[in-house]
Amino acid sequence: MSRPESSPAAALSPEAEAQIRAFIRRNFGLRGTLSLHRHALGWDLLRAPANVLLAGLAFVVRVTIWLLHRLGARRAGEGLGRIRLAFPTAVAREIDRRLRDELLAPLGLLPEEAALRSYAEIRAATGEMTATAGTLGTGAAFKTLTPGVISLAPLIAGIIAQSAAIAAFPLGGMLGAWWYGVFPPRPDAQLIAICVVALMSCFALVSTFAGLVADPLQALLGIHRWRLRRLVRALSAPGGRMPAPEHGMARAGDLADMAVNLKRFLGL
Repeated sequence: MSRPESSPAAALSPEAEAQIRAFIRRNFGLRGTLSLHRHALGWDLLRAPANVLLAGLAFVVRVTIWLLHRLGARRAGEGLGRIRLAFPTAVAREIDRRLRDELLAPLGLLPEEAALRSYAEIRAATGEMTATAGTLGTGAAFKTLTPGVISLAPLIAGIIAQSAAIAAFPLGGMLGAWWYGVFPPRPDAQLIAICVVALMSCFALVSTFAGLVADPLQALLGIHRWRLRRLVRALSAPGGRMPAPEHGMARAGDLADMAVNLKRFLGL
């Protein structure tokens, strides 16, 4: 059986391209992604949100490993790389199985744990980006920049506090709406903290099932094909590595969220 070209920059063989297209049709169309995400019903409803919360720390570890390798401390970097800051999910195991059986085996490629783990982490980062798009859309509805949960929570807490204040206004809801429209109440820290926890839970849940929307869309736009080609190239070349710009894009949302909150805290 012929193998794809080993050079990362080379075009893949027609056989590899055909296998990738067939894999996408089977697994990332509407029916395929429904079949895939049914594995998330169960303990994944706890594991996947925990992985979302650990994603920021995992990114810091990944950057630290890169710096250690650049500084020549390869042994320390390899030791740090063995730390798993994620819980294995049923969805990730199913994706791993399908990749091995339906794509890599027909191409005669030996699966490498590092490359397959990187692919699974990229899917998780894509789910985070989908959820981040949801927070941005929610904030845009109120003409406010909210790139993350921390910047969205005060907005939601303010809406709750204002609704409660209007309902309790002694002269009626109409006058209360006018009064608190001019003098909006400030939500207390406890309400904001509750909103943060609730939104983080929703954010994690959305990330878990984001593929139901993101997978067919990425299949239509060719993103899945581009990503699987990167995986096949990485496994075709001795010592090949799969680049993962999605991690940086997902963490860019976190940095933007921090920047927005710092700006508000400083009153800029």
